[in-house]
Amino acid sequence: MNKINIIPLFASNLIINQVDSKFNTIDINNINFKISGKNQSSEISDSLYAINDYPELGIEIIKIFQQYTVDVLKLNNQFTISTSWFTRMKPGDSCKFHQHHNCFYSGLYYFDDYEENSGDICFLDPLTRFNNFLIVPDDEQDLNIHNSKEWQIRPQKNTVIFFPSYLEHSILDNTSEKPRHSLAFNLIPIGKYGVGDSTYNTEWFKS
Repeated sequence: MNKINIIPLFASNLIINQVDSKFNTIDINNINFKISGKNQSSEISDSLYAINDYPELGIEIIKIFQQYTVDVLKLNNQFTISTSWFTRMKPGDSCKFHQHHNCFYSGLYYFDDYEENSGDICFLDPLTRFNNFLIVPDDEQDLNIHNSKEWQIRPQKNTVIFFPSYLEHSILDNTSEKPRHSLAFNLIPIGKYGVGDSTYNTEWFKS
């Protein structure tokens, strides 16, 4: 039998990369938290511009993201972090499925120490809504990126992940004995982008 060729058409790419530990200067004790709302038990920082306090980290995150947009997406656009905030999930907390709006990609920087049960981030397959058939492998060991309805990533220190902002995601229960912290952020294009009558330039609206 001939080998089957597979093309992962229109993939929702998840990017994972390590960040040099020298950029990890975050002191969680200096951050004020509040309930995030939206029926969530998790908490977020008061500031939605948290990365401004860590400019070198912000530059490094954008540098990694632009390596992906140039090398993989073949885009010459520039990007910036629009909003950024710290998250805290105390033992027993979780975060329900949601997606981010008014942004291109979103991401998380894991700067703390984590346990195996601190709470994985879980992504939902956005194509499930277009398929009325529920067909899954009999053995969970056979689940892969081609047949899974959801995919989980375990947080690891000094790791950054990026994902399209339309992907619905949740944080599973933190069943460890310590809080789970992360830095969340959204990315948007700046400068000129688009084609023809769908062109936009952020420079048009600078005062």
